[in-house]
Amino acid sequence: MMRSIAAVLSVLALEACATEKVLEPAAGATLAPGRQNVAEASAAGVSLKVVGDAWKGDPQDLGTLFTPVRVTLENHSGKTLRVSYRDFTLAGGSGFHYAAIPPMKARGTLSSAAEAPAPRLRQAGWEHRGFMVASHYSYLYPGLDAWPGVFAYDPLYYDSIYSRWPERLPTQDMISEALPEGVVQDGGSVSGFVYFQSVTGRESVEQFEMNLVDASGGQTFGVIAIPFQTAQN
Repeated sequence: MMRSIAAVLSVLALEACATEKVLEPAAGATLAPGRQNVAEASAAGVSLKVVGDAWKGDPQDLGTLFTPVRVTLENHSGKTLRVSYRDFTLAGGSGFHYAAIPPMKARGTLSSAAEAPAPRLRQAGWEHRGFMVASHYSYLYPGLDAWPGVFAYDPLYYDSIYSRWPERLPTQDMISEALPEGVVQDGGSVSGFVYFQSVTGRESVEQFEMNLVDASGGQTFGVIAIPFQTAQN
């Protein structure tokens, strides 16, 4: 009897994985050469690649509560590019805009291969060159230089969005794979995951948007937008 129950649970778990919804590039999106799941766009000297089905970490069912998106930025704008969660958004076809969730503010109740630990960084899973971390996250990245300039950070903004979640994440994978806030110097690049409010269960079409902001002065100098659609993984 116990074996039968275990078998049923295994089948249900496999079906849940098989029907997971993810983002895929929509018609009109420019695809990276040889990559059907990678959309790319550029503006004002900044190039952006976005993947909506790249999450393979813990928790495996992260997509049931959040929408993890892998982002790669290359900066050749002649400016210092700000990387702030407030500069990213997913615009749904319904007209609703879904916010990017700071990894240290991600909260929820998901199955995990291990109990969610106190936030701390293990070996980083994201890639960077010419990147400086924002000072309010520098304690997590002791091997990185902190941006010495002003960086717009409003903890009340984040708390107002995420106070509804009853239990705190993230897992180690979520922290280590996350794109941290900071700046990309001219000629530099950075790649990592941005976690959005759940989109795929509510929307059929989406648009990934990033405001391009000069970290040195705070002026917006462009916008990049890429169309996506919800698909079964």
